[in-house]
Amino acid sequence: MSVRMGIIGAGVWAKTHCIAYQLAPNAELVAICDIIPEKAKSLAEKYGAKRVYTDYKEMLKDPEIDAVAVVTPDYAHKEPVLDAAAAGKHILVEKPMATSLADAIEMHEAAKKYGVILMPDFHNRWNPCFVTAKESIADGSLGAPKYIFIRHSNTKYVPFTMLNWSAKSSVLWFLGSHACDLARFIMESNVKRVYTVSRKGVLQKAGIDIPDFFISILEFENGGVATIENSWILPDVLQSVGEFRAQIVCENGIHNIEFNTSDSCVTYTEKQGRGRSRDLYAQNVVYGKLKGFCYDSILHFLDCVENGTELICNSIDGIENTRTLEAMSKSLEIGEPVEVVR
Repeated sequence: MSVRMGIIGAGVWAKTHCIAYQLAPNAELVAICDIIPEKAKSLAEKYGAKRVYTDYKEMLKDPEIDAVAVVTPDYAHKEPVLDAAAAGKHILVEKPMATSLADAIEMHEAAKKYGVILMPDFHNRWNPCFVTAKESIADGSLGAPKYIFIRHSNTKYVPFTMLNWSAKSSVLWFLGSHACDLARFIMESNVKRVYTVSRKGVLQKAGIDIPDFFISILEFENGGVATIENSWILPDVLQSVGEFRAQIVCENGIHNIEFNTSDSCVTYTEKQGRGRSRDLYAQNVVYGKLKGFCYDSILHFLDCVENGTELICNSIDGIENTRTLEAMSKSLEIGEPVEVVR
């Protein structure tokens, strides 16, 4: 059986989904939808989608589609998810699941009502750097986690060039959603209190009126603590668009993560003028086979649809993620720590 997929949104991350559905043995890419027809058509022609739509509601009527990937901007997930659930389609939605707690809960309830799978794509749960930490905690060698530090940031290229909608979101939602989910994933506890600070200036001068960075402290119900840094103002001279590092301090040891691919494999050309890092871990294809944790999460979704496998991350995880991020936004607004209410 092949899971017949439709993609809603032909932006930056849609290519990842197209490659996955093109190469996965249990998937078929049926349709791509985008409000800009040229974008959808270009991806469809390159990756073999049968049909192109400009209205996702029309695409949801397609009886040949079993499931959809919602790959719209951060703030535009709710309506496609609700409509897809009502149409009986299983749903893989990009992170964050929603940018308001009320929306996240409504999406969860819709999936439950119509009996469809709703999986938020927190693909770093498949990142070997963090999975090995999780395993070392589980087998007792590290002991219980006590403190987590995560720095997950991008160069200016992301808000200035890669995302034409960056002013309608922020690095807190774009990358902080990953970091907060990872901290909760490793700590195996819900967040009970948050405190977040930020500053404006660099992005604001460029006409993007959002904070440059966020620094947050998360306290967990089990007593653990996490510090998270997210920035969108790293210089473009870096070989990679991202910086990702972490330290997990446990009872019996620490687990250090330096997930910056720029040092491991770099291509230099005279024309380019500087090195270009090559992605070996997140999105890579070797001899026509999908390699990398960004594909692994998509393959897991396909397995869940096809075989009923239990989700590694579900819509409750999406709700808790949005609950935490919303509390962090509130803390930033009032300048004080905020209790995370359930």
